[in-house]
Amino acid sequence: MINFSIDHSAGNVAIMEERRRHPRFHVREGAYAFIDNVPFMIQDVSEGGLKIQSVIVDDVPQDNVKVDIFVNKDAFYLKDLSVHLVSMLQGEATTPFSPIRVKRFGFEFGELSEQQKLLVDNFITHNTVGEA
Repeated sequence: MINFSIDHSAGNVAIMEERRRHPRFHVREGAYAFIDNVPFMIQDVSEGGLKIQSVIVDDVPQDNVKVDIFVNKDAFYLKDLSVHLVSMLQGEATTPFSPIRVKRFGFEFGELSEQQKLLVDNFITHNTVGEA
């Protein structure tokens, strides 16, 4: 895996360093994040942000975007979370000529309303399976 961190002040890409302030939790299967109606699987989440992955995305999402979270089994829906991109991880192909590559993106939550904070906490409580 190649690990990148985005330096927003200089526009540089560098090796990622640990900056988390909140414990991360693995997310159960069936939880999705949507950016501009493009689905991503949620890999892990914390009170400070989330990591998502996709095999269908070629482009890097914009720095400041809105994310929707959806969990089918609970009909849980959390709309318009402000996030900004803090890391990108691109996996190597499983075979030499495979066009399939998993891309993972780390996002930090921006300013959340009290209601959104409660719903993020509810999502963590009911849709995670242990610390990441």
